[in-house]
Amino acid sequence: MADPEIKSYEPHHESRSAAVTESRPVRITLTTVTLAFLGIFLLLPLIIVFKEAFAKGVGAYFQSLGDADTRSAIRLTLLVAAISVPLNLVFGLSAAWAIAKFEFKGKAFLTTLIDLPFSVSPVISGLVYVL
Repeated sequence: MADPEIKSYEPHHESRSAAVTESRPVRITLTTVTLAFLGIFLLLPLIIVFKEAFAKGVGAYFQSLGDADTRSAIRLTLLVAAISVPLNLVFGLSAAWAIAKFEFKGKAFLTTLIDLPFSVSPVISGLVYVL
């Protein structure tokens, strides 16, 4: 039997209207603008990069793989990835665990350091090293 002192909670809504729907011309216009934006800023540069990359043909890629400098660059890239990914995993999980579970001096500073790459443009970060 239900306790008369306990009242069921029902959220208070001023209006219970259905989802907001726009007219068909507005939806078509917004969809067209969105697709045009994606096409211009994402697909067009990608198409241009591939067009320029394959301008000399696919054979140029296979020929460059025979170059000693190319093989050295690939080896260096794989070595750096093999070292940095596990280190990032260990330190990232450790920092996340420490931030979530403990209160310590410097917690705000650690959180700021973690959030910094998301808030500062990579171009500005690169200029810090150049200047």
